[in-house]
Amino acid sequence: MLMWYTKSTSTGTYTQRPTPSSYKLDLEDLDNKTYRSIATGNMIDTVVSKNWSKIQFSYNHMSDTEVHTLLEVLKANPIYAKVIDPMYSNGYIEAEFRCSKKSLEMLEDHSYKLSFNLVQKKKVTGQW
Repeated sequence: MLMWYTKSTSTGTYTQRPTPSSYKLDLEDLDNKTYRSIATGNMIDTVVSKNWSKIQFSYNHMSDTEVHTLLEVLKANPIYAKVIDPMYSNGYIEAEFRCSKKSLEMLEDHSYKLSFNLVQKKKVTGQW
């Protein structure tokens, strides 16, 4: 399955990225000055926008070269990416992201486990 692509800012072309071992999509709402009433405990909130994507990828048994290639991609800010997301009618979100967390673990066979997330930076068409 084709899970995600990144777009070059210089050429505008997409590069297919390897399919992760696991993929998790969180959709978060953004609010402004949310608080709980000290009298009732009710949440008082103003929702600014809904369904912002935070996507988590994990890759098992990667070589040094494969890890290096993905870490180079994750250095960019923003990362222009097209990622599978069933919330959208075409099945993908195409947006600006940034990588806010990376984790690298050496496994017993001296290959690597690489985990990271992509956090959506700007609202896109079709987002609630």
